[in-house]
Parts: sequence; C-alpha cells; structure tokens
Amino acid sequence: MSLVSQEPTHTSFSKRRTTAGIVIIGAGMAGSRFAIELARTQSNDDTARLPITLISKEPQVGYNRIMLSPVLSGESVFEETYLYELAEYEQLGITVLAGTSVDAIETKQQCIELSDGQVLDYTELVLATGSQARVIPFANHDAKGVHVFREIADVQVLTEYARQAKKGLVIGGGVLGLEAACALASQGADMTVVHVDSHVLNRQLDMPAAHLLQAELFSRSVKLEVLANTECITVNDQHEVNGLLLKDGRTLPADFIVMAVGVIPNTTLAQQSGLEVNRGILVDNFMHTSCPHVYAIGECVELDGELFGMVAPVNQQVDTLVSVLKAPYISSRKTANSDSRITEYKNHWRPFISKPLSLKLKVSGIAAFSAGQIAFDDIEMAQIERVVYQQTSLDHYLCLYIKESKLIGTVLYGDVSESGFYSQLITDGSDISSIKEDLIFGEAYCDVEKIEAAEPESAVPSDAHLIGEAS
Repeated sequence: MSLVSQEPTHTSFSKRRTTAGIVIIGAGMAGSRFAIELARTQSNDDTARLPITLISKEPQVGYNRIMLSPVLSGESVFEETYLYELAEYEQLGITVLAGTSVDAIETKQQCIELSDGQVLDYTELVLATGSQARVIPFANHDAKGVHVFREIADVQVLTEYARQAKKGLVIGGGVLGLEAACALASQGADMTVVHVDSHVLNRQLDMPAAHLLQAELFSRSVKLEVLANTECITVNDQHEVNGLLLKDGRTLPADFIVMAVGVIPNTTLAQQSGLEVNRGILVDNFMHTSCPHVYAIGECVELDGELFGMVAPVNQQVDTLVSVLKAPYISSRKTANSDSRITEYKNHWRPFISKPLSLKLKVSGIAAFSAGQIAFDDIEMAQIERVVYQQTSLDHYLCLYIKESKLIGTVLYGDVSESGFYSQLITDGSDISSIKEDLIFGEAYCDVEKIEAAEPESAVPSDAHLIGEAS
C-alpha cells in the first residue's frame, strides 16, 4: 500500500475519474474503524463487495487521539497509538489515500475531487471528518506560541517547550486540558491551568471530588487559577506570547499557551456540498445525511440536537453503518423495486440509539468516574438524598445521588471499581429500595436479585473514554 502526499492541483469532474466504491472521508478513530469493520464483513462475500477507499488528510492514518497524552508525557511513543497496522488495510483490500484532502463533493454525479487532482466516483460516501479544536478569539489568539492539543504535530511542538522548561498556561480545566498540563509538567514545563469555573472537571465531578483532584494536581507541580476569566493574550513586539491578562487585572506570565476549550465538528465540506448542517452534520438513526448515498459518523455528526465526543457512541455509530452498508444489503438495494423489498433489507439494519453515558476518566493515572446527574439547583437538591463515603487516608471518595428510590447520579474518585455497578443502576432506572441501606458498600453487599429495572437497557461500557475535550 502506498501512502502519498502531493501538492494540490485542480481538475474538472469530467477528467481522470476513478471508481472508488465506498469512499470514507476521514481516517481518524471513526473512519478507520469503519473501513476495517466493513471490510471484514465483506471478506466472505466477494460477489457483492464494493471497493473501499479511505482518505486521510493527515499522513498518519488511524491513530488513537486519546493516546496522545501519554505520548506527550513521554510514557509511550506515537507508533503505539495506531489502531491498526498498515498491513491490515492492505490485506483487507482497503485503498488508503494519505496526506490528501477532499476539495469538493458533487452529490448529483456521486464523485469527489481531491487536493492532488484525482476525481473519484463513489457508490456510497461516508463523512468521518471529525472535529477541530476550538480556539477562543481572544485578542492575539493568533500570536506565536498559542497552540491546541489535537494532533501529533501539536505534541511535537509542545514537547519542545517542555524540554526547554518553558512557562505554559493551559486555558480550560476539562479532561484534555488537565492531561496536557500534567504531561507537560512531567516533561519539565512550568504549568498552570486557567479555568473559568469554580473547580476543574466541573461537568464531571462534584466539588469534594474536584478538590481531591486539584490537590493531586498541585502535588504534580500543576498550578491552578479557577474562576479566572481571560481578557486577552499579551504579546511582545515580535507578536510572541508573553502572558495572559485576566479580567481581574492580573497578568499571568507565559512563554506559550494551550487552548483546551472543546472541539467544533468539521462541517464545512458537508455544508459546501449542500448537506443539511446545524452544529454538526444532521443524520438519522441509520447515519443517513440529507443527501442520498451520503452518510456521516463520529464527532462531525448531530442527531436530535446531540453531538458525540465519546468512544462508546461513535463505536455504536460505526456498528450501525456497517449494518447498513455491508455487502449483502448494498447488493439487494441495487435490485430493490418495491417498498416491501426495501423494508426487507432495512429490517437488517441496526439503528443507533443514543444512551446516557458514564465517564470513566483517567487524568494522568488519576482515576475518577461520573454517571447520571450530579449537578442540581436548590429546588432540585431539596428532593435529592446524598449518600457519601470517604476514606481520607487513601483519597477515596464516593457520592450517590438518590431520588424517589432511584440512583440518578454518582461520583467516584480514587477507587472506581464499583463504577460499572452504579452505572447499570442509573441506566436501567432501577428501584433500589430493597438495597438502599447497603448501596454505598458496593455490589457485593447488595442483593441484586431484588432490584426491579424500570426500563432495562444494555449497559453503557464502564470503560468509556473521551475522544475530545470535556471542559
């Protein structure tokens, strides 16, 4: 398999057209996994299979962005982040075009134009364009020394700052920001996290758990500025970062700044191609976009007003689209001449259904878990029973939020071994009346056979991780 990068040229859609079968734009975690899983289902059905073409804007194909944090900290090397060996794409007959981007999509002609001048005809098109790091447009946000933490190129630049013991600021106290700060501090940088809310991970942890986390961060030489609102980035005469001016008048000195304030779905290509777009590319439960023969998966999509930045739902979307586009159903679709025939193969599709997510967070080896609702206003809190267990000597903390004989939320810090048990109770809406007195001690102390689930659902995996930022 050849991975080639070329300078962009432009051609007419009428020239140099190549049949590419099922074309996937984007070779991140969603696109690469979809290509592999689809090819595996087709490997035993040569008569009905279509070619699969995977297009990667980056020269690196199919790496796990979650694993960039240990690469930044020096705990692992980039080669360990790949989801699949390059040989596996070749063995499965997947054509990989790396280091090239898509300039345009012509949905009526069902073809795309690449930046290297190729024009590819597609039978089905899958957009897995992911997301990009959000950059807040503070004054001087374009200065030299302002970075994001998203790709391997970012890791390489930030590592150099750390090796020179530079002073850095991370704007954003979510998972990605804390990972970046801890990694860079471990490599020698002088790091401070600047966060607008009262505590870090404010969407995932309650205040007691966050305080334990913040104390651990201090022990790792990561300083914190909470309730800190940025006014602007300050620069020198060469337009290089030299600090961050806060709205309270203080200036925090810095040699570089990392913005870790969330991600934005990549929708430009879809929008230019006439697809319906809101915050993300609009899809239905079978990952169809508004255009025939065009689908979307991953961080770029929006379904019923929801965006998706977690591994678990993205993997479910991949499974759904594999069920829609695998060879036998593509073949039957071509010969479908009646509504009954169409209904027949649709019955084999697996719809994507969004489920409540549990977050098992690993911030540089610090274990924390959150599920369900953990934030309440004063009126809501009056109806909530809060049960807490804390082992101070070990920095273990557990809090259960109970309402009307149901566990509706939980936070664990330090010891997260019971996370799957509590997650299941929340997801199922179980009546916990019979085990309420023992619930704080974990599953081994509870007679689970007495539990009645209100709406049984499959468990959300307790090892779900963030793809992107959760600030």
